[in-house]
Amino acid sequence: MTANSRCSVAEPPGLETQRREIESLLRESELQAGDTWYVVSRRWFEQWKEFVESGDQNSSSFPGQIDNTELFEDLDSYHLKERLAENEDFVLVPAAAWHQLLLWYGSVDGQPALERKVVDLPSTLKVEVYPVEIFLCLHSNMENVTTAQFSRTDTIHTIQADMCRVFSVPPSSECRLWMKSSDSSCERLRNVHMSVLEACLSSGMTLIMETRHADGTWPSSRPQIMRNSVEEQDSYRGQPGVCGLTNLGNTCFMNSALQCLSNTPPLTEYFLRSSYLEELNFTNPLGMKGEIAEAYADVIKQMWSGRHYSVVPRVFKTKVGHFASQFLGYQQHDSQELLSFLLDGLHEDLNRVKNKEYIELRDADGRPDQEVAEEAWRNHRRRNDSVIVDTFHGLFKSTLVCPECDKVSVTFDPFCYLSIPLPVSKERVMEVFFVSLDPHAKPVQHRLVVPKAGKVSDLCAALSEMNNVPHKQ
Repeated sequence: MTANSRCSVAEPPGLETQRREIESLLRESELQAGDTWYVVSRRWFEQWKEFVESGDQNSSSFPGQIDNTELFEDLDSYHLKERLAENEDFVLVPAAAWHQLLLWYGSVDGQPALERKVVDLPSTLKVEVYPVEIFLCLHSNMENVTTAQFSRTDTIHTIQADMCRVFSVPPSSECRLWMKSSDSSCERLRNVHMSVLEACLSSGMTLIMETRHADGTWPSSRPQIMRNSVEEQDSYRGQPGVCGLTNLGNTCFMNSALQCLSNTPPLTEYFLRSSYLEELNFTNPLGMKGEIAEAYADVIKQMWSGRHYSVVPRVFKTKVGHFASQFLGYQQHDSQELLSFLLDGLHEDLNRVKNKEYIELRDADGRPDQEVAEEAWRNHRRRNDSVIVDTFHGLFKSTLVCPECDKVSVTFDPFCYLSIPLPVSKERVMEVFFVSLDPHAKPVQHRLVVPKAGKVSDLCAALSEMNNVPHKQ
């Protein structure tokens, strides 16, 4: 905001009226989080007070336009000097008082109004005279750096939205931010709902934004090693989802589980729409801080981009090993065990329930199954609510009968995995050559279905029926 200049000043009221009005606003205004206050040079404000208290419109103490020159390091950037002290170098006035002074006196041309927010920080409510000053740039053009100021109560999402606006990044783009401190180390800002204070951002740090490529990869990721040339990969436009997963040693157990989940439409659509970004649960002690969900999303987005013949799930494999040490290394493991870990991890990373309440279970007491089942499902959803629950969870009905009193106890228990035995065939197919006693007939090959635990007589009976020859022959 640029203050009005002297030419737009209104005719001020009498000096006594000015004094009473501003003193009243200063006395009655209390700090409220989110309100706006203004920084004014103490020298100018003291001169204004002396002027209105003199009661003489022609007094030599006339303050002139509001002038904060002595508060700035230079008049090119209007950057506030460091370590200015309240009531020594500047005073803070509420918005209503500032606008009245501005209306009566105007301000020096070009000087920005020093507008500051009231912030509710841990154990203190204060006017944030020095917001956090951060350098912003895109991963794709790190030479183009811009400076911006943010309140400690602003969220990372607010910064991301500002960066999209400043760098003309389409709102539909999927972005992520990296925090770079002075020692050149970079750290991913995963939780966009955290405040600047909670994320430990401080002045002088650099935030780098990257946007996801159309092929599902991120610029900061190490380039995938493909069996095809880069040109062939870039030009490839296959059917989305029809994509191989490269083995990393003996990791076919993992790849088979990923392929199964990738071809579960509700789950894949959820990740392709980026719905997971709003539901990442960073506080769940049973989860993995959203990292498993993000790693899985990266694999799915690459597989469904239509730009890869195959994908190397190396980052996903590393994340799995980090949170489940039994999957470290590249040896073979049980696919069901991996699938169980992954679905549980995705559920906890995406659980919409942030605080799980204690629920006391009730007996069925002869109530109808429908009523007991609905109650059990409601109780389950009060503690577990995610896309995994929506897609995979169900209820088992268990019935117990007491052998002594014949009391029947019915419970409904939630499940995510349903193990079903494969049907066992009781028959087998055998190939048999039939050689007739007729010397002119050629041998004939037959496929016969016989009992698995049958005898030679069963084979003869089947062959007899096929050739119309008595089985005793």
